[in-house]
Amino acid sequence: MNQNIQLLVVEDDSDINRLLCEILRKEGYQVRSAYSGTEAKMCLEQGDYHMVLLDLMLPGMTGETLIEELR
Repeated sequence: MNQNIQLLVVEDDSDINRLLCEILRKEGYQVRSAYSGTEAKMCLEQGDYHMVLLDLMLPGMTGETLIEELR
């Protein structure tokens, strides 16, 4: 049911990132991880995502800056 929904998880803490991705994959979502704002920006430029789960305090580019650029 959720298998065609693409999600991007942006979280610099690897344990939290892994846990979120694991939970979402178990629910059937297609998930990609990013660990910084700049990596997330690159992912968003290369693919289409239905939702981005975004931490605000990230290395490189903050989540707030990324949101501003996306808008």
